[in-house]
Amino acid sequence: MRLLRSVIVFILLLSGSHVEPEELSSTLRGSGESRIFVDGFRDGRTLLVFAHQDDDLVWMMPFWPSSAKFVLAGYPASPVFERLVRSFPPELNYADRWSPAWGTIDDDVFAETFTDWCKRAPIVTLESITAHLRPYFTPDVRRVVTHNNWGEYGHVQHRIVNAAVRQLAVEMGLDVWALGTRVDARSADDQSAYTDVAQGLGLPTVEGYFDANLFRTIRQKYFEAIPAASTAELTQKFRQWSPTLWTWSAAEDAFPKEWRPFIALVSRGRDLTVGNAAVERLVEEVPLTNECTMPPVLPHR
Repeated sequence: MRLLRSVIVFILLLSGSHVEPEELSSTLRGSGESRIFVDGFRDGRTLLVFAHQDDDLVWMMPFWPSSAKFVLAGYPASPVFERLVRSFPPELNYADRWSPAWGTIDDDVFAETFTDWCKRAPIVTLESITAHLRPYFTPDVRRVVTHNNWGEYGHVQHRIVNAAVRQLAVEMGLDVWALGTRVDARSADDQSAYTDVAQGLGLPTVEGYFDANLFRTIRQKYFEAIPAASTAELTQKFRQWSPTLWTWSAAEDAFPKEWRPFIALVSRGRDLTVGNAAVERLVEEVPLTNECTMPPVLPHR
């Protein structure tokens, strides 16, 4: 029943139809000042910017209905990714809103270069991601939903995408929102790994609902997407990176279920995380993962 209701809300929002507050609250909610923020997401001026193809589902799903565009920012797409997004239920209108910021490359090139942490490290940098994202930060954009400063569980490319988005948002006077949850990737199969930390950060907060049924419906499409290249060697390399296009835990409840806090990182161009001791402590405490032997260059605050 909730799956059907979620899909109906998605369709209404995408069609531009009026959505009553109680319908919008199927995915977002707030009270007081937070209610104003929630209502703002109805204007169709929100970008979803994520590092890797499955990241927007795992970390940003409540904002799918209200986002104008889904921007893949951490690597180029390849035909296997294009086929994946076209396989999503058409009523979600995902493929038409999806845009790989780096464009599309051959499956062989992806397998050879972008499945290797050290080969992609000098390519996927703060400077290159910022340059690829800049064209999407147009005057009609009001806000961005992206990764948090600590990269959810410390993923280095999540952090770089976060830094690029915050930098561009400051330049353009935009808002930036992200999941206010810290994740322990070592125990990602269990809900105890997804710890809400928003309350101690002193940042504006709204809540987003992760619908388990809809999540699992889309995740199944990832499970069915098997990467392949033109040679057995490259196909093996592709599948060593990930046997399917789902790169997070495949456990039944391996995602931040139900209502979760989302925090404002940037407000009208002012970076609220700069000088925020609680956020800086999280960045220090959450260890970097998925990096090459040389640590990435991140901006110093």
